[in-house]
Amino acid sequence: MLISAINTVEIDAAPGRVGEVCSKLPRIVRALLGSTECVGYAITDNRGANNSWIVSGYWASESQMRAHFDHPELAGFMDMLSAGMARRINFNSFIIDPAEDQSSNGMPS
Repeated sequence: MLISAINTVEIDAAPGRVGEVCSKLPRIVRALLGSTECVGYAITDNRGANNSWIVSGYWASESQMRAHFDHPELAGFMDMLSAGMARRINFNSFIIDPAEDQSSNGMPS
């Protein structure tokens, strides 16, 4: 299956809260894997910063990725911020092949 869109969430743990972030991230990812149409999700260390991770979601279409932004489990990232577990969270999305999404919706490419 081809990947047409990617979303990322960069999380920097607050000082002294690394363990909590490390335990919460896999729970969020497991819930998203089990209840969205993603091709896959991954957690990687952010080599550019200490105590920082990048969570990446891979999608067959832009529309699937955008629909997942309403998923209630994504609030878990913001909960980490409001609870003081994370000092910074950065969300990004990238469209690799917008024509792929248009053709899957019956629109001309």
